[in-house]
Amino acid sequence: MTEPTIDPTLAPLRSHHWSAILTAAEAVYTWTAADFLARLKQVVQQAGLTVVGELAFTFEPQGISAIVLLEESHVALHFWTEKGKVTVDIHVCDFQEDNKPKAEKLAHLLALEISEAPGQWHYLSLAEIEEKTA
Repeated sequence: MTEPTIDPTLAPLRSHHWSAILTAAEAVYTWTAADFLARLKQVVQQAGLTVVGELAFTFEPQGISAIVLLEESHVALHFWTEKGKVTVDIHVCDFQEDNKPKAEKLAHLLALEISEAPGQWHYLSLAEIEEKTA
């Protein structure tokens, strides 16, 4: 027996946000903007999410930002070299499937890639409120 097909436009829209400030591992200090993008794309793929675009920028005198646009939303990093910290913002949406487990895996993989500690992650879940018709 096959599963019934559910029209995704009928399901409420949900999104998941994770953010953290991670202490940069020593190796991160040697990374270029291209290295940040390569590592970010690698862990996104490992988490089962889909890259559709990318951009990175190196600030003078210091700092690097990298963002990967996902089919499911986006992931952004900023390396504050003067502080030894990397800020991380992960946002994924549920449309045709629940992407929360993939985003959780991405947060875990990013922490392992960037930091020697798991960091303290903050999570926010948003759901569309369906309007009642009278």
